[in-house]
Amino acid sequence: MINLKTITAGVETILNAGLTGYTITRNEERNVDPDIAAQNNGWIGIYRGRLEYETYATGSIPWMAHIEIKVEVQIASFTSGEDAEDKLQDAEKAVIDVLVADKKLNNTVDMTNGYAIDYEYNADEEIYHHAAIITIKAEARC
Repeated sequence: MINLKTITAGVETILNAGLTGYTITRNEERNVDPDIAAQNNGWIGIYRGRLEYETYATGSIPWMAHIEIKVEVQIASFTSGEDAEDKLQDAEKAVIDVLVADKKLNNTVDMTNGYAIDYEYNADEEIYHHAAIITIKAEARC
């Protein structure tokens, strides 16, 4: 069966190799400190998402696993919400570019099938704290 820690570690490896200036964590507590998201290029957290198995009728491999891995990108700005949005879009593009370049996620899945992105923002304090939560959709036979 699928070991999600292998996949999250694979995503961490390719993000660390392809990006510079980010704080990248795997399965750590979600960052709630905008000061951390404001440092360097931002904060990235990698988490397990959904895992679903279905029978696979062809070949000798009986199961197909549908996998979701979450990559949360956070940026904060002391200037404006517009500045935070601009920085978040740049960081999101950088992360997606790295992920698209390795559709097997460091040889931990058979194929990446797509991405979904949700957005969050918090401007309650004197800092604009934005996030893009990227869901990687992948599959692997097992």
